[in-house]
Amino acid sequence: MSTTLAPERDLTALQDRIALIACGERPGKTKSCDGCSRKSAALLNIASTGAADAVAAAICGTGNRAGCYDCTDKSVKIVRLYNGETV
Repeated sequence: MSTTLAPERDLTALQDRIALIACGERPGKTKSCDGCSRKSAALLNIASTGAADAVAAAICGTGNRAGCYDCTDKSVKIVRLYNGETV
């Protein structure tokens, strides 16, 4: 019996995009700050669960259960990106 594995995703590019979204994506901005870049691996792991509210809380960093409106919007984009949707 042979097992076929799904191809591995390039997580570096995905993490870079997640960091940019978390940092505040806007026209002309091509790189996230160091803080958002450091959070990107954790945000990727949380996004893989589909828990947008947990992603928002991690971006916001306030310690509250949910993030603010801006971070909630960013978290939805990150989860959609992780799922392969266009954002």
